[in-house]
Amino acid sequence: MRILLISDLHGNYEALKEIISKEKYDDIIFLGDAVDYGPQPAEVLDFLRENSNHNMMGNHDYAVAFDEDCHCALAMHHLSEFTRENISKKLLSPQDIEFLKTFRKRDEFKIDGMNVLAMHASPYNDLFGYLFSTEAEMVSKDENLKKYDLIMVGHTHFPMIYKSRIINPGSAGQPRDGKPYPWYAIMESDPFQISFKRFRYNSTKTLSILESLIGKDSAEFDQLRRFYS
Repeated sequence: MRILLISDLHGNYEALKEIISKEKYDDIIFLGDAVDYGPQPAEVLDFLRENSNHNMMGNHDYAVAFDEDCHCALAMHHLSEFTRENISKKLLSPQDIEFLKTFRKRDEFKIDGMNVLAMHASPYNDLFGYLFSTEAEMVSKDENLKKYDLIMVGHTHFPMIYKSRIINPGSAGQPRDGKPYPWYAIMESDPFQISFKRFRYNSTKTLSILESLIGKDSAEFDQLRRFYS
């Protein structure tokens, strides 16, 4: 089976469209944060509603769905609140909000006999934890988690595979390594293989839509621009 692993789309439908146009897959696992920051959250949700059976609840999804604080990094907190009020809440329908509420904080399922545990952030904190290498080592040794062959997370916006078992595909919608190219992963289950991928896409369209929503002269647009150019 060929699985598309995507996370942290953040309303970037143009990046998602490019990924879908380039890849063949049998199933999708979405690891959270469909909304906030980017200008097309409704289009992202439409796609997930029609195409993904595994949708994890991200901290931004939770914030929009339940009108809560997203508890994101301090450097991004103002932008998250600004885009939540001026983009996500304005563009999403009541049906979209109800769909967000169906996202799972964690899920357990099988892929070709492999036991999978999936959540947005960390097995120790589904919505708000950060699973970098130090905690990944703790997770890998945790006896309570040994029954899972694969543990899948997002949230950090950086790709990772740890001991061929803990997988983060990176951010498809807002990579944070200084390059505006979407990160995602393809998992082949038989034989098992993970491939991380990225490429250029039409980010100028994303910027144009964002500009029309919040204005090119706003401080927030200037801050967001770096993720798309």
